[in-house]
Amino acid sequence: MPIELGMDRYWKAYLGSGLLIIAVYLFFPEGIPRDVVYGVLGLSSVVAIAVGIRLHRPLRARAWWAMAFGQLLWVAADTLFSWYEDVAHTDAFPSPADVPYLMAYPVMSVGFVILLRARQRRRDLAEVIDSGVLTASLALVSWVVLAAPIARATDLPLLERFVGVAYPAADILLLAVLMRLVIVPGARTPAFRMLVGAASALLVADAGYAVLIASTGYESSALDLLWLSSYVLWGTAALHPSMRQLSEPSEQNAVPFTRLRLALLTVAVLLAPVTLIVQLLSGISPSVWAVALASIVLFSLVVIRMNAAIQQVVVSTAQRERLQDDLAHQAAHDSLTELANRGRALELIEAGLHRGQRSGGLVGLLFIDLDHFKAVNDTHGHRAGDDVLRETAVRMKRLIRAGDTVGRLGGDEFVVLIESLASERDLIDLAERLVASISAPMDAAGQSVVIGASIGVAINRDGGTDAAGFLHEADAAAYRAKASGRGRVEVFDESLRRQLHDRAELEQAIRDGLPAGEFLLYYQPVVDMATAALQGYEALLRWERPGHGLVMPDAFIPTAEQSTLICHLGRWVLDEATRQFAHWLAEGEAGAEDDLTVAVNISGRHLASASIVPDVKNALLTAHLRPERLVLEITETVLLDEPAAAPHLRALRELGVKISIDDFGTGYTSIGQLQYLNADTLKIDRSLVASSRPGAAELVELVVRAAHAFGLNVIAEGVEREDQVPALQRVGCDSAQGYWFARPQATMGAHPSPVDPSSRQ
Repeated sequence: MPIELGMDRYWKAYLGSGLLIIAVYLFFPEGIPRDVVYGVLGLSSVVAIAVGIRLHRPLRARAWWAMAFGQLLWVAADTLFSWYEDVAHTDAFPSPADVPYLMAYPVMSVGFVILLRARQRRRDLAEVIDSGVLTASLALVSWVVLAAPIARATDLPLLERFVGVAYPAADILLLAVLMRLVIVPGARTPAFRMLVGAASALLVADAGYAVLIASTGYESSALDLLWLSSYVLWGTAALHPSMRQLSEPSEQNAVPFTRLRLALLTVAVLLAPVTLIVQLLSGISPSVWAVALASIVLFSLVVIRMNAAIQQVVVSTAQRERLQDDLAHQAAHDSLTELANRGRALELIEAGLHRGQRSGGLVGLLFIDLDHFKAVNDTHGHRAGDDVLRETAVRMKRLIRAGDTVGRLGGDEFVVLIESLASERDLIDLAERLVASISAPMDAAGQSVVIGASIGVAINRDGGTDAAGFLHEADAAAYRAKASGRGRVEVFDESLRRQLHDRAELEQAIRDGLPAGEFLLYYQPVVDMATAALQGYEALLRWERPGHGLVMPDAFIPTAEQSTLICHLGRWVLDEATRQFAHWLAEGEAGAEDDLTVAVNISGRHLASASIVPDVKNALLTAHLRPERLVLEITETVLLDEPAAAPHLRALRELGVKISIDDFGTGYTSIGQLQYLNADTLKIDRSLVASSRPGAAELVELVVRAAHAFGLNVIAEGVEREDQVPALQRVGCDSAQGYWFARPQATMGAHPSPVDPSSRQ
């Protein structure tokens, strides 16, 4: 930052001092004093350009050195001109001073061309034509107004006429490259604007000088201020830090074709006929050949420009069509496997069903669910998983016929649509070949991995379903294949159809039963094994289903867990259990102990959902229940199957809610993993408590000791026999619940407190 501020000081100081000198220039006496000031200011521009090059080191320093040399030629010419006029007192036109004057224009033009090429990423014919149109029209005006009168002045010597015409020609050369620089895209920095301003001031001053020479004669006047301004702006542009960017390629492909640009081109094209009209109305001899030549050039450029515009439109249209095709392909295909995505697959299935309905042919659908794919991701990373999905897609496409469809629904689920089936057996044979092919080892991220596939088969004979229903049938068959041991092919049949129908009815009944008040909670006490004191209750869900009586959770919870219904049920249980428990505490019906708790079972789907923490907070807040009074029970498999559950568990424990691992011993959690469980209590499953197999008692003792070692309390579930009580007491089990103490009932107050396990008959 300090360096940039220092550089700002240079150009600001130079610009300020230059403008100050220009402001007082006309107050200097005419003759040598003004000539000295003029020459010093011109020479300062050369020095400023050289200093700017050294300071900023632009990529195309040659462009600026060419400009510095051109400025130096002008300073030399100014000095010679002043010597002839104010020292020798001779006519300074033409004179040797004209040689460096005229040489400076092509030299300066070279500098502009170098900048122009540096800023251009590619050659744009439209930009060349547009600058050509502007240059040709202004060249015509320059010829008619400035050059033609001199060229036709036969009373002047040939050399004087030649030199007089050379100046407008030199201006046109500089104007042409300036137009190209302005039209070419690039950064419009302060240095760029000052450079364009400097060249424009020079061209305007030259034109004014030519008009004065042709009419009243030139005397030192305000035109000198324009030339001096050109010197100062040129030097300031070089000193400005943004001069570096003038040599950098533009990020734009082209300058937008604005209304201003269109207006300028329109005026430029009309200058030829307007010039002829003005000459005729003014009684001036018309420059017929010049106007005609300019008109031909302008007409040709306009035609070329139109053709270029048409070609641009054609190219743009083709590019847009290609882009639309690409976008349509991307919208309809999976980016990883290039297979039809879910939306496109459903469209193709729908179309295939319609064709099958018209032709009367069989239409088959295979739903492929990969086995052990998650293990590949977890073990080898997502790159390996992507390789597996791509290779699976390749293998499936190899086995199907041309014209059949393979799609990826998402994750590790695929579909294959087969039309014009000869028989159901052919479809099953294809499914079995797919299982064998997918199950073969494949390379993934440099590792040899083995997965499998469970495939569901659905066949449509009459077109009497839609794509979503057909897909649902195949999905249900795949689910049965997975549940039956994986690596299998299962066909959707009438028994499965009845199961789906029954499940849909059950889901709807649950959905209707919640607002109808059909669900209720039963409570089973948890007692201390050492003191026989009541510790709390577990809330157990029941359903008083009309026409079915009291329905136990095992009959409807598995169905609810297949959808978000389980979250709605879990939310209701949370609200109802906390409300009833708080009410019974207030009424003294739940027991007098200050540390009594109520436990609520939470499904893995609900625990993994974003709503679980707000649901628990709302339930506690509404019931005015302290968080430590609530225990959330989750199964050990949730911790393995639901990665999103871990942060939610941490948030709940930070809230003060207690966490209990339910049914421990039925999953795959090892004893060593107990140290990582984000929980307070461990509940040993009833199957382990009731087991009489050799080693079962020792295993219970091992679990209890391990849980205690990691700071967990232990509750034994399903205690139903008297002999189980002393056995659990011997191994140090903290608490217990089961039929031996009390069956679940609809009220808490019905349970005796405290409960004496040793005296229960």
